[in-house]
Amino acid sequence: MIYIVVLGGLLLVVGAIQGKSRWGNNKAYKENIRKYQTKHGLTDSELNLFKDTLGEAKALILRWEEANKGMKELTIVEAQESGLKSSKEIFQELMEHPQKIHQLNEFLYTKLPGVVEASERVRQIREASLSTKEIEASVKSMVQTISVISASITDDYEAIIQEDSEEIALTKKIIGEK
Repeated sequence: MIYIVVLGGLLLVVGAIQGKSRWGNNKAYKENIRKYQTKHGLTDSELNLFKDTLGEAKALILRWEEANKGMKELTIVEAQESGLKSSKEIFQELMEHPQKIHQLNEFLYTKLPGVVEASERVRQIREASLSTKEIEASVKSMVQTISVISASITDDYEAIIQEDSEEIALTKKIIGEK
């Protein structure tokens, strides 16, 4: 959950400081947004796309987290595959490196929405307390799909870490050669 709060980093919401008017806070908010935009070299349209996309990603991650609560099957999948945790880490990575948003299109627009939809559907079916052979087979199939997507999300995060590791190794090598 703490990783989701990082979206506040994008928005750089300045807490209500005693003695400041709403206008003063709005001015500070706009200044912090401008600093973030400048730091990361984002155009106005890129910043808006980034805010919209990460806002949607945050909402999906929160929905996924909620769908998993108290659901034994989904908790087991998370313990094995760490898809939700990896999603939070990818979200944090995007906050720190917004230029990577295009590299993670499949995560943002296919994997994350798909796993959330499947998780919510499993929860809905379990809460209906109906159990037939066919329903159980369908739920088993959905849980398998969730597991595959979760593993794929974790693979995406591992690829980010590998890329960062290679960049660090290259920097070390360059520094060592001088």
